[in-house]
Formats: sequence, C-alpha cells, structure tokens
Amino acid sequence: MKDKTMPALIHVSFWQRVLCAFLGAFCLTALQAQEAAPLDYSRADAWLARPGQMSVASRVPAGSGFSDLQDVARADVFYIHPTTSVSRKDVLNAAIDDPAVVKMDAIMLMTQATPFNGVARVYAPRYRQTALHVYFLSEDEQQEPSNRAYADVKAAFEYYVRHDNQGRPFFLVGHSQGANHAQRLLSEVIQGQPIQDRLVAAYLPGIPLPESVFRDDLRRIPPCHQPAQTGCAAVWGTFGLNGGDDLLEWSDVVHWDAASQRWTSRRGAAMENINPVSWSKRRPRTPASAHRGGTPFGATSATFFTNPVSHLVSVSDEHGYAFVSPLLRKDLFTDGGMFGGENYHVFDISLFWLDLRENARLRLTSFLRQQDGVGAPLIGPTAALTVRRGQKLSWRLRTSAPATRLVASGLPQGLSLDARTGVIHGTAQAPGVYAVVLRAENAEGADTADLALTVR
Repeated sequence: MKDKTMPALIHVSFWQRVLCAFLGAFCLTALQAQEAAPLDYSRADAWLARPGQMSVASRVPAGSGFSDLQDVARADVFYIHPTTSVSRKDVLNAAIDDPAVVKMDAIMLMTQATPFNGVARVYAPRYRQTALHVYFLSEDEQQEPSNRAYADVKAAFEYYVRHDNQGRPFFLVGHSQGANHAQRLLSEVIQGQPIQDRLVAAYLPGIPLPESVFRDDLRRIPPCHQPAQTGCAAVWGTFGLNGGDDLLEWSDVVHWDAASQRWTSRRGAAMENINPVSWSKRRPRTPASAHRGGTPFGATSATFFTNPVSHLVSVSDEHGYAFVSPLLRKDLFTDGGMFGGENYHVFDISLFWLDLRENARLRLTSFLRQQDGVGAPLIGPTAALTVRRGQKLSWRLRTSAPATRLVASGLPQGLSLDARTGVIHGTAQAPGVYAVVLRAENAEGADTADLALTVR
C-alpha cells in the first residue's frame, strides 16, 4: 500500500504553494529551500531497500536455487539505482513517488542489487534522480539537476555510515546515473576517510569513466584489474561488436570532475574498462564457455528474472568497452527500444548476474582474509553447480581456513556431505534445481554461502 505521507517527504504541497501566493516572495523562498534540502533518510519511505524492510532486494531468480542470505551476511552493499524517470520531460528531477518511477525502481533493484544478497545486506536509497531528458541538454543545464540528485545520495550514504554500517565491510554499487553518484561519493566522501578501509570494492558499470580519473580524482582508489582485488572500482560498459554511433554518444555522457567541480564529458579520452567475466586485465578476452550466467531481462513475464542462462556471450575488453558476441537473444534480453541496436547498457548487470555474484564473494573473502589473517573458514566463490542424473559426483567445499564443522542443507537425495573432508559425493537421481546452503565453522567464526545445484 502506498504511504500517503510520502509526498511531504519529497516536495512542497499544492496548498503550501497557494498559501505562499498570498504571503509573498519570502514564503516562496523558504519553500524552495525546503525542496532543495536532501531527503530525510531516517524515514523508512526514503529507502527502496534496507534490512528489516520488505523489498524485492531479497529475491533470487525464479527456479534458480540461489538463496537470500542477508540475515547472515558479513558485509553490506550500498546500491544506487540508474535513471528510471525516462518518459517525463516536464521535470528536471523526478519525485520519488512518481508511479512510473516507483515501478521501474523496483525492477532495477530486483535485477541489479540481488547479485549481492548472497554476501551482503542491501541498502538502496530513493533519490530525486535526474530525469533522462536532462542528459540531452547542455552540460551547463545538467549541473543543477545532477547536483540535486547527488545531494540526496550523499545524505543517504552519510546516514548509512552513521547509523547502519557499524564497522562492517561494504560494497558500493551503482549503474548509469547511479554509477555517476557512486563515483562522486568515492571522490568526496570515501577516499581518504576512515570509511575507505571498509570498502571491499565498488562496481560502477554504465558510465564512461576516463582512465585519468584514477590518476587524479580517485588516486587513492585504483581500478579493479584483478578478480580478487579489494578497495578498488570496477568499471565497464556493454556493447555488441558493431556499436557504431552508440559508442560516440556514449563518450559524451558526463562524469564528475573534481578539479572543475562539474559534471563533464571527455570525448576521445581513454576509458577505463574491465571484462566482467574474467575481472582481469590479464584476460581481456573470454570465450562464451567462461560466461557464468545472465538473468533474462524484459523479454517476457515468463522468462523475466529467471534462472541465469550461462555461456551466452564471449567478451572482449577493448578500447574502453566490454564488447560481447554473438548478439543477445531477443527472447531473453530486450530493453523495450530504449537504446536498441547493439547498445546493451540496460543489461550491464543482468547479463553478468552470476559472474557478479561469484566475484563479490571472491572479493569479500579476499578482504576478510586480509583483515582477519587465517581466521574464520570463508567459503569459496562457486555459486552454481550442474551435475548429470545418475552420474557420480565428488565436489569439494573449499574454505580459506580449516573448518571444525561443515554443513550442507538442501542436498537432493543421493548426495551427502562428508563433514571430515568437505566433499559432497554420491549420485543424484531426481532432476531439478536445489537450493543448497553451505556453512563452515571453526573457533574463529563461521561463513554461510549458497550453492544452486542443478541435476539434469
């Protein structure tokens, strides 16, 4: 049910404006200041997702066998959604209770924040985002709406740090406009501050970010160039091999420039990019067989956000872009004509949903090992496993340190875990997808992970 108090959170009421028409300019100035102030993030309705609130951030792809493990997660993720105000041209910044925005926000939250719910609690603020049409205006005209949107995001992040983080490791994730605001947070709020020590990694897909940003604005936060690297920022933008004019338009999209204190673009600059399958500059090209899996997006209600489909695309990290081939299947991925062609911007995260889920666990494990030494037995990054019915299985549960207790719940009949060796073995007879939850414990602590086990 819609919270009828929400409009007071985000804009001045009609009757306040009527009253001000009689009271004069001073009243209007006060109301404009009220509109310019950041949202109040102590209110539940200022958040798309926050632990303790019901949200689609707790979902996993239908029929996938993955599990929402936020209740036992050892980290957080602060997720900033992309532009979802795509049709209205009568506003510069969208109200957070706009029905179309509310619907699209939920879709993006479900498809983009959920790769992290296996390792992190999800925090996702609502904010008065810059409307899509603003990005087609001049740079000067983009400044005020973009700054207003960022002010909300900054206020939300600072509220999270003060009230919710409590010293926990965290991921920073944003897509498109959300990545813009995340980049500025890294530059202004995180870099050089105590909170930086808790940054596992930032994922910033969907913006053209010049390599020079990491030499200047983000000189203390390196780009992610290795799969287990921590304290870094991973950047990519997804296109088909024949991106054409879309590549030129892409380079015109703004990013935050700390030196000039402006949102600006740098056409022709060398762009930062990583292959979101290998996560390594040493492996810029990966075959389709290495693609862990993408969740279908926007095709049909029957396939939307269902079990990740693996081996869809080969990926090549070239010239600041992640080029994929073959063309994405339209029965699995469609953006409704928003970009079309071979601009796969909308699918920057959903196409690599499982690749992200496993990489997030790998980076968190690496981060915790650096923090704790040997410590607790942290479970490795494999999140999905497929076996053939009737064939013997022998799969080892790997941990970063010896475990004194190992548990695997949800295994199909015929498979069991040898708690001494950590090997899941046996022969599964019944086909299906099984949501297996793994747990490893020792005197130093414990870790929990999901394993989507498919028997074919």
